[in-house]
This record gives sequence, structure tokens and C-alpha cells, in this order.
Amino acid sequence: MKRSNFLKLTGLALGASAFPPVFAFDTEKAKKISFASWSDIRQQFLLESGKVHMSQMLLATNPTEVREAIDHHRKMLNENPVEYWENNWIAMEQKMREAAARYINSSVDEVALTGSTTMGLGILYTGLKLKAGDEVLMTTHDHFSTERSIEYAVEKNKATVRKVVLYEDPATAKADEMVDILIKAIKPETRVIAVTWVHSCTGMKLPIKKFSAAIKAVNASRSPEKRIYFCVDGVHGFGVENIDIKDMGCDFFTAACHKWIFGPRGTGILFGKKDAWDMMVPTIPSFDKVYAEWLGLIPKDQLTFGDIFNMGGFHSFENRWALDKAFEFHFKVGKGNIEERTHELNTMLKQGLKEIKHIKLYTPVSSELSCGINCFDVDGLKPDEVVKRLHSKNIIATSSPYRISYARLTPSIINTEEEVKRCISELERIKT
Repeated sequence: MKRSNFLKLTGLALGASAFPPVFAFDTEKAKKISFASWSDIRQQFLLESGKVHMSQMLLATNPTEVREAIDHHRKMLNENPVEYWENNWIAMEQKMREAAARYINSSVDEVALTGSTTMGLGILYTGLKLKAGDEVLMTTHDHFSTERSIEYAVEKNKATVRKVVLYEDPATAKADEMVDILIKAIKPETRVIAVTWVHSCTGMKLPIKKFSAAIKAVNASRSPEKRIYFCVDGVHGFGVENIDIKDMGCDFFTAACHKWIFGPRGTGILFGKKDAWDMMVPTIPSFDKVYAEWLGLIPKDQLTFGDIFNMGGFHSFENRWALDKAFEFHFKVGKGNIEERTHELNTMLKQGLKEIKHIKLYTPVSSELSCGINCFDVDGLKPDEVVKRLHSKNIIATSSPYRISYARLTPSIINTEEEVKRCISELERIKT
């Protein structure tokens, strides 16, 4: 790319405007999309008929406008990849970050794009400025990706990691008790607290706001050099809960967008609160503004967290540049409506499972401490056998990939009350 073109694209040339974008598109089909009912919304997804899809938390289907955006970008990249990329990459990266920032109610400066939750966790924990003697406090309930990312981080900087058990039985756990356990586990050397918002192993949803408030109180009595940073893997609440990142109160938050957001595969976000930026250093070089700084075109102090941590390199741009359509979908349906509907279906399922004598439900029934993941056992059967039998009845379930595993059903807005009832009925019949 010519230097003059780079200046225009970044908006750094005085009086220069970016090249006119060529990514805008509209179709008659998109104009006719209805959001009048849950049935209408379900029609936007190309779900295989005859099956009950109860595992979108693993990898989700895409609604109409997301698919059309992906197809459009793929077509343009195939027809003229270099010019299409050169004319759009900076504008599109900014547009995707702005869409994510609007969804979580943050500044665009606080948001970077990633490819997955695992990628976000790796960038986050290995990028923390820890030193020998510092401690990361995590829980025993976190996913493999969190655990290994932290292990890699402390191995590099000679910090330490310690785990705390927040609950023994998720079905009877209480929010205030978990807060008390976490805060009592803090030691003088604790500099980072790492948690997972919704545990895919049990379906437990942690009281993040209460954790944040309690950690803030601890920090009030600490010097800035000993401040505790609160990091959250938010993937299984992201897209269900009506999120406002400011209310959540965490310092860092990362999540994939190809699960409950129904976004393109290979997309995710990393949030860093402005007053926490100094705690991180980048791992993967960014492009656009960071590249411009490297060329000497802008001063380093103009770069934000979002600029620095927005990963450079060449990506699956047809997917990455369709991410805004997923956030738009949530706004059109209504973030509050999605939260209410998802909890409604999940509560219905849990109440039904609790009535079946040969089933043990591990997930709390209350939506205060649960979200969209429901973990359970069938007496005398291993989780994989339960999943296999459900699949034989055309119910797509999963098992949790942990050392102690359970069967899982995860209703979302693509499901119906009738499908939930069907799952309950089939599980009543599944016995040894």
C-alpha cells in the first residue's frame, strides 16, 4: 500500500478523507425481516428441521443479516481481494469495535477484536505486568483455557497462582457466601483475581457485580502499586444477560461472539477499562494506528487500549467484518427481551428436570445464579451416554468437557416452549 493511501485510510493526512467504503449493502430480503414474534425471529436461522437444537452455547447458527454480510464480504474479497481490503480494512475494524462498544456500553477506545474467548484469555493473562512475588487468584471452576493461560503467564514472570473453591454444590450455593469466600481468600500478594462469569461445567452464574464491589472495597485500603485487577471470562453470559460493562465493574472482560451473540465464527472481543490499561502489554502487533505510530506518523501517547490490542495480521475478514450485524440483531430483538426469553425457557427446563426422580440437576434454578447452561445427571448413565440417547431422539445436547462431566441442555431464543417440553419428556423416558 502506498504511504499516501495509508495516510488517507487512517485519516492522518490533513484534510484527507478515507476512501469511500464499498462494504455497504442492502437487500430486499433484509428489508422484509420480521421481529414481530419469537417464531419470526427463529425463521432467520437456517436450522436443520426435525431436530431440537439445544447446544448453541457451543457453536451458534447465524441470523439472516449476519449470513448475508459474510456472503457479501466473501464475494468482494474473491473478486478483488487487494483493493477491497485496502479500501476497507481500517474503516471496518473501527466499525466492528464501535458496534461492540455500543453493545457493552463502553468507549470504543476500551475494545479490541479477537478471534475467540481462548485467544482473548491468552492475550489478557500473558499480557499482565506481573512480577515475581505477585499472585493470581482464580477458582477451581474455570475453563481449561483460563487455567492454562494463567499457567503460561506465571511461568514467564515467576508470579504464582492459587485456586479457591467458591461452592461445593452449585444447586444450593448463595451469592453472598461466594463473595465472602473470594474476599477471604485474598492475600497481600494477590494482584489479579480471575473468574468465569458463567461456569460451563455446572451452569453457575457468578454475582460479578457483587464481586466487583467487594474487590473495590479491598482496593480502597491498598496503595495503587498493590491494586487488585479483576478479570472476567464472560462468554456464557455475553449475549444472554443485558450487559452494561460499567455496571459489571470488572477491569478486563473477554468473550467470543460465535456463541450466544450468534455472531460469525472466529470472532470475539477484549475489553480493558481505561484506568487499568497500564497493567497490560501487547502480545500480537496491531495494524492501522499502531502501524502508523511505527512509521512515525502519530505519537505513541495517542494510542488507546483498543488500538494496541486490536490484533493485526490477516484474518477471515468475511467473518470478522460481519460482526456488527450480530450486535445489530440483538438491538433489534431487544437485549432485555433476549435476556427475559432465555431465562424463561431455561427456568422452564430446570423446573421440569427437578420433577424427574432419576435426574439430578446441578445448576441453580434461580436466574440470579444461572443463565443458559443446565447441567444434570441421569441415574446410572454416563453423560456421554445421555447425550447419545438424546441425539438418537433428534435432540442436540452436549456434555461438559471437564474432569467431572455432566450432560447439558442450553435453550436459547432459537428454541420454543414445545421443544423444552419435548426434552423433559424424553429425559423422563431415558433410564438405565
